[in-house]
Amino acid sequence: MAKKDSIATGNLPELLELLNQILKLEYSLIIHYPRLASAIKDESARKRALQLGSASVHHADTVAKAISKLGGKPYWSFEPFPEESDMLKIFQRQLEKEKLALQLHRQSAYLMMDALLRDKFDQLAKEEESHIQTVEYILSRLTQ
Repeated sequence: MAKKDSIATGNLPELLELLNQILKLEYSLIIHYPRLASAIKDESARKRALQLGSASVHHADTVAKAISKLGGKPYWSFEPFPEESDMLKIFQRQLEKEKLALQLHRQSAYLMMDALLRDKFDQLAKEEESHIQTVEYILSRLTQ
């Protein structure tokens, strides 16, 4: 029990809830990236969409491991494939999700007492900044 106390604040339930929120967010579109990418005509944008999918897998794995390390149980769910056929609208929603993920990773890092976990979540936040730029790039290519 002492190990758990040394890696989390007194807000452990809040932190675990936040981490599971991140996990659900990361998984929301994760399995659909290959199908979405296949619908993108622009080669560069298609490659970046696939990269986002791979990055989401990495982020979800990191978050799930942190939840387990803190003594919690990871929960996630997949969203159904977007009924919306307008790729622009799908990626506009994804941009909102990336911005929310950035905010949640920063908040998680702030709540972490364990320096290694805090560093991991700071790094995830930096990667989310890059993901925001990637989605903005995809959006720009979709509007051309």
